[in-house]
Amino acid sequence: MIATPPRILVVEDEADIAQLIKHTLERAGDANVDVVGSGDAALKAVGEAPPDLVILDLNLPVGDGTEVCRLLRARPATAALPIIMLTARTA
Repeated sequence: MIATPPRILVVEDEADIAQLIKHTLERAGDANVDVVGSGDAALKAVGEAPPDLVILDLNLPVGDGTEVCRLLRARPATAALPIIMLTARTA
């Protein structure tokens, strides 16, 4: 039986960064990666097909990463969804 690779949702509004993350995660065939560029798109994508992991930028248009994380944690269906926070903030 062949295991299916995990589905990862990358939430990043900088296209170059998002594509670099996607390429890095997919190049060995170890993951299937979807990319969205805003907080509202992230919530919609997770609601339609919950991924195995979310890589979430903190600085996003239409709902920042902190708010997206809070909303996902508040929903019973996604409360335990693994989330990695990603940021270019220095503080």
